[in-house]
Formats: sequence, C-alpha cells, structure tokens
Amino acid sequence: MITADQLRDDVFIRIQRFGKRAAKIQYAHEDPRQTKLFPNPSDDPDDCWGTIVIEKGINGKPVWQVTSSQSGEGYGPLLYDIAMEYATQNGLGLMSDRNAVSDGEDGAVNVWNYYLENRVGDDVQAHQMDDLENTLTDTYDDNVDQFIPKAFAKENWDYHSTSKRYTKAPTTMDALDGRILYT
Repeated sequence: MITADQLRDDVFIRIQRFGKRAAKIQYAHEDPRQTKLFPNPSDDPDDCWGTIVIEKGINGKPVWQVTSSQSGEGYGPLLYDIAMEYATQNGLGLMSDRNAVSDGEDGAVNVWNYYLENRVGDDVQAHQMDDLENTLTDTYDDNVDQFIPKAFAKENWDYHSTSKRYTKAPTTMDALDGRILYT
C-alpha cells in the first residue's frame, strides 16, 4: 500500500467536483511542457495511477457512495482514504455502492472488510445504517438500501462491512497539504 509520504514529488491528487453531489478523485501528474495535469503519464501498469468516483445522496441522506474505482497495484487504499475524508468533510461519510460491490480476490468488498476489521477504532469510525424497512432502529434518519449487505450476509447483514458508513478525520489530506488540487 502506497502512503501519502511515499508519493513521488511529481504526483498530485486531483479532486474534480461535479456540483455538490459527485466528485472524481485521481492521481495526476504535471506535464511541465504544457502545464497541464494528466491522470496517467504512461502505459506502464505499475506506474502511479487510479481513480475513484463518489456520489452523494443515498436514499435522500447526505452520505456518499463509491460508484466506481480502479487503480494500479497498491495505489487504491490511499484514494479510498482521501475519498472517505472528503465524504466526511462534505457529508456523513462514505459507503460502498448501493447497487453493486465486486466480490472475489480483487473485489471491492475486500476494501470494506479491511476498513471494518483493521481500521475501525484506529483512524476510522463505522456507523451502522438501517435498512429501508427500519429493522434496526425506530428512526428513519439512518435508512438506506441494504440490498448488497443482505446479498453477502443474509440474516446477519447488519454485521457486514457494506452495511455501514465510514468517517475519517482528514489526516491523509493534511499530510498531502499542497498536493491536492480542486478543479
């Protein structure tokens, strides 16, 4: 896993906002000849690259969800941390996609499992969300579609990593001070 202090000096994080409801976060490199930023400087799959797209507004709640992500080997976790911090600053945190979460060895479900099993209680907080039938709580403030966790975990869906929203203080963004560009 690549950390903020391991990024090459010529690598930036670009956060492209699409109104108040969507953002694309990606690695970018500056081309000094054209003074422009480019998301992938070469065709080398081991080079620093990656993109994560998040959208706000799950079932009317100001929670962000990851709608797509892709990255080079070891570069995804840093993007997820930045996305989580951005979603915490601009809403109630970050959740997995409510429509589809990939499974298997390289599946996105592993990212959420890692956060729940290894990061919660350290620098990440997990907040249980209810389903649309209001199974867990008497309030509607925490109700979101829980189709994905129910598909993964059946009866114990509320223990599954994808049933929660996650928040994180902006420690990674602070560490990248001056290397995050908003467009």
